[in-house]
Amino acid sequence: MEKKKVLKRLYVGRLGHTVSKAELQERFSKFGNVTDSEIVIRKDDQGNTMKTFAYINISISEADLKRCMSILNKPLNPAIGALTLAKEALPMGSLALAPE
Repeated sequence: MEKKKVLKRLYVGRLGHTVSKAELQERFSKFGNVTDSEIVIRKDDQGNTMKTFAYINISISEADLKRCMSILNKPLNPAIGALTLAKEALPMGSLALAPE
């Protein structure tokens, strides 16, 4: 039986400041088809990087999304922060469905 895939927009927070789109693509393509990713870097008034996060568009089945959350929901990783699934306000170091 083929798994029904839907397009999801994921928020990935607390990323390392040097993370690349290629690294995100590699990590998340194990779970579904990554169609796009956007890395956002927030800087302070002096230009110092304060916060790095990303949005990932992925075509994924519900089962693979749960598997992704289970595997990637680990203590802080240098490239991908600790992950959690939520639609509400997110704690630092999280992966979530982005607001629609």
